Amino acid sequence: MGARAGFRTSSQERIGFALFMSGQAMFNYFMGTFVQKYFTDKSIAAVAVGTIFLFARVWDAVNDLMFGAILDKAHLKGGKFLPWLRMSVVLTPLAFFTLFAMPESIPAGMKIAWAAVTYLFYDIAYTICDVPIFSMTSAATDNVQERTNIMSRNTMFALVASVVVLVAAPLLYTNPSVGWFKSAVIIAIPAALLMVPFTVVGKERFVNKDTEPVTFKALLDYVKGNRFLLLFFSALTLMNLTNTAGTVAAYFAQYCLNDPALVSVVVACLALPTFAAAVLVPHITKKHDKFHVFLFSSIVSAVLGIVNFFVGYSNLPLLLAVVIIRGAFSGAVMVTQLMFTGDFVEYGEYKTGKRMQGIAYSLQTFTFKFFNAIPAALAMYILGFMGFVEGENAVQSAGTISSIWFLFALFPAISVAISLPVMFRYKLRDKDVQIMASVNSGEMPREEAERIFASKY
Repeated sequence: MGARAGFRTSSQERIGFALFMSGQAMFNYFMGTFVQKYFTDKSIAAVAVGTIFLFARVWDAVNDLMFGAILDKAHLKGGKFLPWLRMSVVLTPLAFFTLFAMPESIPAGMKIAWAAVTYLFYDIAYTICDVPIFSMTSAATDNVQERTNIMSRNTMFALVASVVVLVAAPLLYTNPSVGWFKSAVIIAIPAALLMVPFTVVGKERFVNKDTEPVTFKALLDYVKGNRFLLLFFSALTLMNLTNTAGTVAAYFAQYCLNDPALVSVVVACLALPTFAAAVLVPHITKKHDKFHVFLFSSIVSAVLGIVNFFVGYSNLPLLLAVVIIRGAFSGAVMVTQLMFTGDFVEYGEYKTGKRMQGIAYSLQTFTFKFFNAIPAALAMYILGFMGFVEGENAVQSAGTISSIWFLFALFPAISVAISLPVMFRYKLRDKDVQIMASVNSGEMPREEAERIFASKY
């Protein structure tokens, strides 16, 4: 199957890309939504769970950047990114199985140790998967609109897979004959199989052109000199510091709505509108810069969270209606935030002559894992402080239940407000990125680019 006119990739390659991201999303959403519930069901205290999350992020600060540097320095047989993706198809499910195989009979201290070690093992395996697959968006094509198309399609496929997980998982792990480990097996096998095709059909076209070895000093200088990369990821981190809704969704369903299975409905109401966002964003970004779409959607999503809090949850249909509207805008945020790193790769190459996808996408991976884990740790600490009782059939106090609702609805809006001063300093725009890409590929002289840029770079 050939490439679409103006696109570098074939339709077969784009479908394989989307399938890989679907399998990856199945692992990611199961972990992001349910692993804390799994740990507390295994009678690990909420504070201990929060500490595990924090420790893992400290490790990530080293692990992700080291792996990004390795990617940019390594020359493996078969490509720069594809060999790692092939490795991840085995490592990710293996780590996933190990994490959810915790024996019930071991002492509490050993459970904490098991959770910490296997969570770190999974984190390493996921890094080996996540950094290269996102790096492939700028390795496969230098067309900015094509990247938007690829990431939108990837998001749509990933959402289908994630909704399946979010709906199925509570029905599985709450069934006594299935439980947590069998649930993990049922999720992991199809997830791994979905990741396989892209490791066969994927092609690397635009990678670091340097023949000289890339030094760690050069990598650090590259990051320090890529101001839009640092600015955007700093703002994104601030924006998500209190984004605790996903962490407490399972607890919200069980203790506020009094039905653990309703987590499927609540999370689906947040996730399903993202389908519409994934379809509409490529069309909207043809007329409007994607940063403006991202910023507007972030602000509206935060405002709707505040509305959500004051509406309350006693009226379930009204609650779900607000959650759905909120989900549409948070979905637009989710879709657009994945589209910027390719821009930083182009900007970095334009400024330095070095196309370092590995280090750029490792920073993306670190940032995304950081703003998933830090709010998760913060939520678990707050629940622990409010007297959360661990155990599968534990009864919570009224104060704990109120704190769960606060963490689900209102708390996420705080960090969006904090991030706005940093966000308003971001000036890199789509049209200029495409001009930079044309210079980087040799299709346009630098002098002409400098003349037609909207801003000075």
